[in-house]
Amino acid sequence: MSKLLVLDTNIVKSDSVNSVRSKFYNREVNLTYLIIVVTLYLVATANIGFFKQVLTIYPVADNIGFLISLTGLLFGLMWLVFQLLCYRPTAKIVLITMVIIAAICGYFTDAYGTIFDSNMLTNSLQTDQAEAMGLMAPSLIIRVLLLGVLPAFIIRKIRLKRPSWRRAILQKTATLILSIALIAVCLLPFGNQYASFFRQHKLVRSYTNPITPIYSVIKLGTDYVDELSRPNTMILHATDAKRIAPVSSTAKPKLMVFVVGETVRADHIGLNGYKRDTMPLLASQPDIYSFKNATSCGTSTAYSVPCMFSYANRKDYDIDTAEYNENVLDTLNKQGVNVIWRDNNSSSKGVADRVTFEDYKTPGVNPNCDSECRDIGMLDGFDTLVKSDASPSTSKKDTLIVLHQMGNHGPAYYKRYPKEFEEYKPVCMTNELSKCDAQSVINGYDNAIRYTDYFLNAVIDTLKPYQQDYDVVMVYISDHGESLGENNIYLHGLPYSIAPNAQKQVPVIIWSPKDNSINSNSLSDMTNQPVSHDFITPTLLKFFGITTQEVAAAPTFFESAN
Repeated sequence: MSKLLVLDTNIVKSDSVNSVRSKFYNREVNLTYLIIVVTLYLVATANIGFFKQVLTIYPVADNIGFLISLTGLLFGLMWLVFQLLCYRPTAKIVLITMVIIAAICGYFTDAYGTIFDSNMLTNSLQTDQAEAMGLMAPSLIIRVLLLGVLPAFIIRKIRLKRPSWRRAILQKTATLILSIALIAVCLLPFGNQYASFFRQHKLVRSYTNPITPIYSVIKLGTDYVDELSRPNTMILHATDAKRIAPVSSTAKPKLMVFVVGETVRADHIGLNGYKRDTMPLLASQPDIYSFKNATSCGTSTAYSVPCMFSYANRKDYDIDTAEYNENVLDTLNKQGVNVIWRDNNSSSKGVADRVTFEDYKTPGVNPNCDSECRDIGMLDGFDTLVKSDASPSTSKKDTLIVLHQMGNHGPAYYKRYPKEFEEYKPVCMTNELSKCDAQSVINGYDNAIRYTDYFLNAVIDTLKPYQQDYDVVMVYISDHGESLGENNIYLHGLPYSIAPNAQKQVPVIIWSPKDNSINSNSLSDMTNQPVSHDFITPTLLKFFGITTQEVAAAPTFFESAN
C-alpha cells in the first residue's frame, strides 16, 4: 500500500512539473515584452566590463545620477536596435544570436579586457586552430552554457503571439517612440557630461556588448565592400595645370607659410572685435588682414583638413573618396613647388601623403617640448626648408611650408600653452569640462589662442629676413571652431546642418607685406566679405602662378598686384 502511495505521489509530482513546463512553453508571449526582457538581461550580464570601466572614471558617490542615466541610455539604445531588427519571423534568430555573441564576447572582455573592434575581429579570423584552442578554458564553456546556450534554449521554446498586422504596427511604432524618448530623457539632463564622455572616453564606449561586436562586424563588411570598389589608381585633378612665367625678369620666387589652425572660433579673435585682446602681438604687426566672415568645410579635423586642400567645394566634397583624389598640394608639387608639411597634430589626414612630411609631435624631433610638444618647435631649422643659403648656381625654388598646429585642441585647453601664457584665470584644469564653470573653460581656451598669437607672430618674424630674396606671405586658417558650453554643447563635430556657428565660423588671418605680388587693396576689400575653406585651393594656385580650368572661375582671398 505504501509503495502504491509513493508511486502515486511521484506521478502527481511528475504531472505537476509537466503541467508547469507545459504552461510555460505553451503560453504565448508578446514579442515586445520578450525584447525588453532580453535587453535587460544583456545590459545586466554582458556589460560588466563596460560598467567597471565607467566606474573607474565616474565614482558612484559623485555621479549617481549620471550612472543611472548611462544605464538607461545603454538599455534604450539596445532596445531601439532590437526593435528595428526583430520582427516575428526573424525575432528568435536575432535574439538568440545576440545572446550567444554577448556570452562569448562578454567572457573575453571580462577575463582579458578584450575589445571587439574591427581590428580584433580581423585578428580573430586569422587565428589558427592551435591558437583558438589555447583560449579555451572551463570558465569560458561554463559562461557560454549558462549565459548563452541556456537563455537561447528558453528563447527558442517560447511561443510568440500572433497579433493582427494593424496591432503589430501600432505596437512597433509605440515601442520605437518610447525607446527614442528614453534615450532623450537620459541624454538631455547630462548633455554636457555626455559631450565629454563621448569625446574623451571612446575606449570605454568600446566595451559595450553586444553593440560593439555587432557594429564591428558591420564595419568590417562595409570596409571590405569599400576596398573592392576602391580605384586602382589615384583620380587625377588639374591635368591641364601650367605655370605662368613671371612678367618681370626680376620677379622673386614665392615663399608661403600656410598655418592650419586647430579648433579656433572666429568670435574669440581680438582682431575681429572680441572683448579680449587675444592676439596682441599680431595686432601690433603691420600688414595684417583678418577676415571677419569665414566658414569651415566641416566641424572636425578629419573632415575639414582634407576638404581644405581638395578640388571639391564644401557642397560636393565626399570624405569617403577624398583619399582617392589628388589635392592641390599634389598639383603644386608636380609643378615644381617645394612643398613641406610639418605636423604637430594627429596627422595630415592623407593630404601630405605624396609630399615631404615631417612629424613634430615627439621630443626627438621637436626641440620645444615640456608637458607636450609645442607648435613653436615647427619653426626649427627653417633655413633648411627654404634653402635661402643656396649657392649662386642653384636657383631658389617656389616653396610652400604647411604647419599643422596642435592649437586649441580640446578639451584640455589648459595643456595647450606654456604656463607663462596663462593671462586669464581661473582656468578649468580638467578635460571634464562640465565639472568647471563656464568662465574657467573660456579662460583656458582664450589662453591657448594667445599662444597661437605668439606662434603666428614668430612665423612672421621668421619670414621677414627672406623678403629680400622671396615674395613672402603667411596664411593662417583654422580647420573648424568649437562650442564652449553654449546650450550645454561642448567641443565640436556635430553634423554641419545642425552645428552652431561657433563650430563653423573660423579665423582667417593673412600677413602680406606691401612689397610682394599680392594686391593689398584686394585683401582689404575681402576681409569683410563672406569667405570659406573653398577659397584655399584656388588661392594657393594663384599665388604660385599656376592656372587650371578646374578652378578658373573660383574665388580667392586676394588678387595679384600685376
